[in-house]
Amino acid sequence: MDTNQKKQFMRFIGIFLFAFMGSIYIHGQSHHQSQLTNKEWVNQLPGKNFYTINLFTDNEWVIQSFFDGVKSDIEVKNAYYLSDKIVDKFEPNSIGKSKSGRYIVVFSKGRYDEGHLEFYEILELTDTTLNIKHLRSGTVLEHTVK
Repeated sequence: MDTNQKKQFMRFIGIFLFAFMGSIYIHGQSHHQSQLTNKEWVNQLPGKNFYTINLFTDNEWVIQSFFDGVKSDIEVKNAYYLSDKIVDKFEPNSIGKSKSGRYIVVFSKGRYDEGHLEFYEILELTDTTLNIKHLRSGTVLEHTVK
């Protein structure tokens, strides 16, 4: 191989690695449901004394609110599953079965709400940190293990 061929080969390798690493970054990392479950994820809300504890089971995301260390009467329970893509509609058959992905797909139902689809992108998930982004509002929610 002469010098020009070596340069072209090295340029090709550099471009390939750049494109490959960029595609990993763009597509994000898939996470497993077992990383979420059996932990109390605390989200400190604005104001010192207001926070939520988020619990994930195999089929439900439970949110409990606390003010001054006292649990409120309101507890939110929503069905969810993980997905590697944003879907058009909530798939009830995926609850408890679709256990890996970049997104938390939630069927959110309130007191006066028939229910609607919500998406959260998992930005960071470690043994002690869960950072998710609500895709409709762009709000990032930061959680730590209690």
